[in-house]
Amino acid sequence: MRVLAIAAMSSAACGSSPPTTLHGNLGGYLITLDQLTSPDFIVYEAVASVGAGWLDQASSSAVRKDGLVRAAEVEYYRNVSFSTSNGPITLTAAVADFTTTAGASTAMIRLDSALDSRAGAVPVSTGPLGDGGHAITTQGTAAGVGALQVIVVWRVDNLVNSLVAEGRLGGLQLDQILPLAAVQTANERGG
Repeated sequence: MRVLAIAAMSSAACGSSPPTTLHGNLGGYLITLDQLTSPDFIVYEAVASVGAGWLDQASSSAVRKDGLVRAAEVEYYRNVSFSTSNGPITLTAAVADFTTTAGASTAMIRLDSALDSRAGAVPVSTGPLGDGGHAITTQGTAAGVGALQVIVVWRVDNLVNSLVAEGRLGGLQLDQILPLAAVQTANERGG
C-alpha cells in the first residue's frame, strides 16, 4: 500500500498520472435489482460470466485481441402487458474487464462499428456518458406491436459497459436507460 502511495505521489509530481485500472468483482459493478427505477422487475438471469460475444458476436474475435480478461452480465424482466407497457420489458446489464484502458478504448471503437453496422441500427447520442459513450436503437415488432431495442455502451477506465433494453415502441426511451448507466458507472467508481 505504501509503495502505491509513493508511486502516485511521484507521478503527480511529474505532472502525469497513470491510468486507472479497475479489476474488482464484476458482479459488484453491475446495476442491482434495487437500483432499477421500476419496482416490478425480477432477476431473469442471475449474474454470470460471459464470453467475448456478450454484446455482439460479430466483434467477439476483435475484442479478444484488445486484452479482454473477463465479462459478466445480469438480465432483468418485467411481467407486464407489452402492448401497453412503458419503459423496458427486459434489461441486460454487462461489464467487461480489459487489461488496460487503451485496450478498452480500442474495444469500444470496434463495438461501436459493429453496432452501427447492424441492420436498421440508428445511432443516438448518449450525452456525457462515460468515455466514448455510444447508443443505437433498432425497431421491430413483437406479437404485431411495434418494438424497440436500445443498446448503450460506454467505457469507465479499463471497463466496457453495456445496457440492452427492449420494450414497446413509444413506451421505451433512451432517457429511461441513461440514468441506469450512470448508476452502474457510480458502482464502478465506488460511489
